[in-house]
Amino acid sequence: MLLKYDLAPNEDKNKMPYLDNKLNIFDEKECEFIDRKLSSRRALELFESKKLQTMPLNAKTLCYIHKTLFQDIYPWAGTFRSCNITKGNNTFFNIDFLKFGIEEFFNNLNKDNFLENLTRTEFVELFSYYSNEMNFLHPFREGNGRTKKIFLTELARRAGYIIDYTKITHDKLRSAEIKAFGYSLDDGTIMHSMYALKDLYDENIVTLGKKFKPQIDTVEELINRILWIYDRESQVNWMFCHDNMHSGESDVKVLLQTKEGREKLVVYLNHARSGVKPQKVVDKIDSILSKLTHTKSKLNDEKCLEL
Repeated sequence: MLLKYDLAPNEDKNKMPYLDNKLNIFDEKECEFIDRKLSSRRALELFESKKLQTMPLNAKTLCYIHKTLFQDIYPWAGTFRSCNITKGNNTFFNIDFLKFGIEEFFNNLNKDNFLENLTRTEFVELFSYYSNEMNFLHPFREGNGRTKKIFLTELARRAGYIIDYTKITHDKLRSAEIKAFGYSLDDGTIMHSMYALKDLYDENIVTLGKKFKPQIDTVEELINRILWIYDRESQVNWMFCHDNMHSGESDVKVLLQTKEGREKLVVYLNHARSGVKPQKVVDKIDSILSKLTHTKSKLNDEKCLEL
């Protein structure tokens, strides 16, 4: 059945004072109250059934989570939004490119092996990145935050980590997400900062089982891994990652052959060094940067330990 929201032009949907619902509730606050009550019940059922644990981590499963949570109230539950939406000063992913953005998100997640085989430090870095990317996509008209939490919780579990969102207050998470998304300074410029989001996840992620330690023997392997993990904030696709997480080692080796290539690596590594990083990661990058100023032979003679 088509309701008022469905029939409205796309440019008017974001202006509507309430969301179309199966219960014909026209009061915004009442609708929000019922929404949260019903979706909480469905979320509990979803976790207890453990069905999600057998499903692939893709767009179809994301829609399944949303439909499960909001099937009792929204006729459009489980379908991606059909209009542009804004919250405060934030405008989310443009509807004209939303399908492409969602495909790219899951393609990149697949290339990153769904965040498996990462150290805790590396996991926090990439988990924060994908959390922010999903927030920017905002694929649904409503219920993005709750759907995202369930999806990311399952993503973390399969990668060997526990993220307990019950220990993260709504206000802290929202504040961190706003800063990561971008917020206005007094002079009108937009500031993006992942600091708060990474810190928040770092405080609330627990490692399951045995800790992962990557085997890294050469400079090429180490530079490749550092750039793959830590150069995500400005580049959606890692500069060397074409097919899988290891494909960049040969590219790094080529760059090490020339002065121009080494200068390019210095730029990349300096960017990867910025932001929230444990001191041991900063020290390792500093060590590589120092060696890049010397001869290539000396650099290649240096054997590198794991992060």
